[in-house]
Amino acid sequence: MKCVECNYRRKISLPDYRDAVNKRYCDHCGITAEELAQHGEKLEICGQEHCYDYDTREQTHIPIALCRSCHVKNHQTADNTHSPCHLTARLSREGLD
Repeated sequence: MKCVECNYRRKISLPDYRDAVNKRYCDHCGITAEELAQHGEKLEICGQEHCYDYDTREQTHIPIALCRSCHVKNHQTADNTHSPCHLTARLSREGLD
């Protein structure tokens, strides 16, 4: 199965990646890494907006571990297409784009 195109994964640091994966469960649905391994899957890393500074327009993201299904949903837009930017997808789903 093709990997989800995810802009966030291109810029995450190795220590942040390890911290997110070490949680050993999906931040959205709660499935464990062990359960995923039984199906030949593993946790994937994506970002979640932590805060936004309206003056500087700076966004702070935190890495989150997601199962493949939740990662795909995290990048799904309102019209059910894929966006490589999880924030663009979320804004579309919420009608804020």
